[in-house]
Formats: sequence, structure tokens, C-alpha cells
Amino acid sequence: MVTYEELLQRQLIKKLEKTEKEKYVSFHLVNYQHDLKSSAQFLELKNSKYAVIAGYYAVLNTTLWYFAKYFGLKISEADVGVHTNCQIVLDHFVKDKNLKNKIIKLLEEAKAEYASFTALRKNKEETLPVMLKQSADKRKRYTYYSTDRDLPGEYNQLQEAKTFLDNTVRPYISIMEKLQC
Repeated sequence: MVTYEELLQRQLIKKLEKTEKEKYVSFHLVNYQHDLKSSAQFLELKNSKYAVIAGYYAVLNTTLWYFAKYFGLKISEADVGVHTNCQIVLDHFVKDKNLKNKIIKLLEEAKAEYASFTALRKNKEETLPVMLKQSADKRKRYTYYSTDRDLPGEYNQLQEAKTFLDNTVRPYISIMEKLQC
């Protein structure tokens, strides 16, 4: 797998220019808020597919917003794609000691705020990258045909989409919004 350092070297992660940073941050802020709202609306319309897709994009855009706002990073869609590049960047930064401690504290707060939320790893800070990966996998499951995976029946799809929004999307966004550097 490509490393964070390789992404930097290949300029797939770049420092945002001052003139672009405000617009880039604002773009992803508006997008993740819109995606989150849309995911809830799709769920109300009993459209589990688009609830999951919008939920995933809320998570992705939150990640892009976060790294732009706090680290001044622009994550490229080139090469392996923005989805994979975001995963690599997040994997890299959760290992930072200062961020790691903040993440662990916010995970504990999320457990109190979201009844069925749990940290997903022994190394709790790795929960955020796992949540991003699970979100991407869930989107793929609802978007692409595969002989390896079947979708549940319609009612169960709605329950699965609701659980995804409640246990992954909302907690992830809440943590990222509170995770200041």
C-alpha cells in the first residue's frame, strides 16, 4: 500500500495555498453538512441506497474538511483516488501522540453521546480510520454488484442504513468536528 510519505513525494497531498484554503475548506464544510442532511432525508424517504451513499460522502467530506482546515492539506483524487488517499492520510495522523490522546478522549465522549457507539480497535485511535474504511465499504456494497455480497431485504436495508447513520456517520462527524489541533 502507498504510504503518506509517498503521497507527499508524488504531490498527491499538497499544502493549500492561502488564496485557495478558505474556499476549499468552505467547499468541504458545506458538502459534508449537505451530505449529512441528505442522508437523513433519503432515510425518511425509505431510500436506503442513497442514505448510505450520502452518509459515506458526509464522512469523506468531513475528512477532507478536517485536513484542509487544521493541516492546510489538499488531498488529491489522482492516482489511487481521493477515497484511498484520505484513508492513508487519516491512518498517518491518528498515530500522532497529541492527536491520539484527543481522539481517545473524544471516542469516550462519543460512547456517552451515541448509545450504541463503540471503539472498534484495541488501539482506540485506530477507530477513526476503521470507520472511514467501513463507510467506504458500505457505500460500495450499496452501489456495486458483487457475487460475494448480497443486500438484505428492503426493510433490513432501511434498518442497516439507519444503524450506519447512527453508529458510524454521526459519531465520526461529531468526533472530527471536535478534534482540534
